[in-house]
Amino acid sequence: MNPKGHSPVDLESAEPASSRRSLIGAVGAVGIAGAAALVASRPAAAAPFAISTEDRALLDQAMRMELTASDLYQVALDAGVADQTAEVAATFAANHGAYAQAIAGVTGSAADTRDEALFADLEGTFATSDNAEFGQAAAELENSAAATHTEFIDQFESIEAITLAGSIVVVEARHATVAANIGGLDSNLESLFHPDSEAFDLNPAEES
Repeated sequence: MNPKGHSPVDLESAEPASSRRSLIGAVGAVGIAGAAALVASRPAAAAPFAISTEDRALLDQAMRMELTASDLYQVALDAGVADQTAEVAATFAANHGAYAQAIAGVTGSAADTRDEALFADLEGTFATSDNAEFGQAAAELENSAAATHTEFIDQFESIEAITLAGSIVVVEARHATVAANIGGLDSNLESLFHPDSEAFDLNPAEES
């Protein structure tokens, strides 16, 4: 269930709450700069706009990853995370669902199938009502999701795929910062600004 109004974790609100302004401002800018630099490094002028068959296959993997992330946050909500942490989980779940829908919009795929192997790997870490444990699990998820999109950007052939993935990376970098704060990880600036999370090892969907 989505929180009503401008919650303190609504990362796209026009007037962010002061309690998170300093938290996401600096690292949000770092995430934006990093994504922008990566996109700028690609030879966009020579790239086609429309996604290729190869791009579509990678985007389908990314879409399933986003659906998995959304479902993992629902696991945390079902486990009993409460108060502001529940708002974070609900907002992140909704955002990842929206990313999956955005990807589906350009691939023509149905956003209805998560990555079951990835979900099984991470479900246990999200089945907690402890704020710190949730924050640590969420930070790892967001950093790995952003790393996965970044890895895909380097493989994409089309401008549309590069731009879409880049826009998602920016917000997931902000998600990771908020989650790190909840998990008590924000005191380690080296880890915060330069997370060592690796991209997920995703597999193409099985043919039905």
